[in-house]
Amino acid sequence: MQIAVKTQAEIEPLLAEELKSLGLKNVETGNRLVYCEGEMKHLYRINYESRLALKVLVPITQFEIKDAKDLYTQAMETNWNEWLTSGQTFVVRFSIYSPFFSNTLYGAQLFKDAIVDTIRKKTGKRPNVDLKNPDIVFDLHINGNSCVISADSSGEPLFKRNYKTKSFKAPLNEILAAAMIQISGWDKKQAFINPMCGSGTLLFEALFYAENRPSQFYRKDWTFQNWKDYDKDLFEEIKEKADAGITYPSARIIGIDQDATAIRILRKTLKELGHDDKVSTQMTDFFDWKHRGEDDILVINPPYDERMKLENVQQFYQSIGDYLKNNFQGNTAWILTSNKTAMKSIGLKTSARKILFNGPLECRFLKYELFSGSLKPS
Repeated sequence: MQIAVKTQAEIEPLLAEELKSLGLKNVETGNRLVYCEGEMKHLYRINYESRLALKVLVPITQFEIKDAKDLYTQAMETNWNEWLTSGQTFVVRFSIYSPFFSNTLYGAQLFKDAIVDTIRKKTGKRPNVDLKNPDIVFDLHINGNSCVISADSSGEPLFKRNYKTKSFKAPLNEILAAAMIQISGWDKKQAFINPMCGSGTLLFEALFYAENRPSQFYRKDWTFQNWKDYDKDLFEEIKEKADAGITYPSARIIGIDQDATAIRILRKTLKELGHDDKVSTQMTDFFDWKHRGEDDILVINPPYDERMKLENVQQFYQSIGDYLKNNFQGNTAWILTSNKTAMKSIGLKTSARKILFNGPLECRFLKYELFSGSLKPS
């Protein structure tokens, strides 16, 4: 089976390694995609266990088009009855970058009509579209004159882990958080410290990574469960095997935030999930918090002065650098920010940097090894 796994920009190499660990073969990276080959069991594993996958697609057909209406004509050549019964609902998700479509919704409409007309001709009945809770999801991608149509096995994007019912201001995407943790090199033994933690996305992803808990442990539904060849027994077997690997974390995981609402939401979620004994939460200003350990990891996602405004962003970032330098010698800090001007005010030398995207914002993920003494920025 050919499989295409969507992810976020700059995370493709990490996802490729993860897919290899899940048993996929012929793994190749693309633009926000990783291509691979595997069996149905591998497709189930990616959907249940991958921390970095956004969508798991199975290509159905690929062709080139000469104009907009050619999309309808060529899509009619596929037997959509193999993927969709007249009694099922469906939706078309699309990304179209082509001079043939000034209105991308028109392209999705043509493809939708081809599916409906094909099934109606063969059965006399037409399937219905359901934008909110469809049984089957098709992915339409057009780049220039090249068209790829896939079955989306995931449905809802896989960053929706279903473990949080409420979030705080400007929450991190779970896939980005998981990538940050892996890039940091955290060994699951060091203390993991997350200042300015908000409602705790980094903390939850760190906890589940340390526990070896499957990323989708709290999720209930995937669209592949509505496919004609869905093997329920196989999927249950895969889930049971993955869940059997869950262990109690050996590392200290610490979240710090001065906002009472953020900490209240975080503590409530931890308690509801039964994890309140695994994550330490402290409602205090990071600049008042002391750490006595060494060789630990701090991962910080401070405000960028975008969605969460700061009175003096450069002074705030300078305070972060000063506090890290004076109070966390012997530890390592990673900071994610899109504010290129403010990051220069941190005043510490970076030992590594990585481009990541927080939504549409291009960010830098910066590593600081906190030695004793004064260090100037590189």
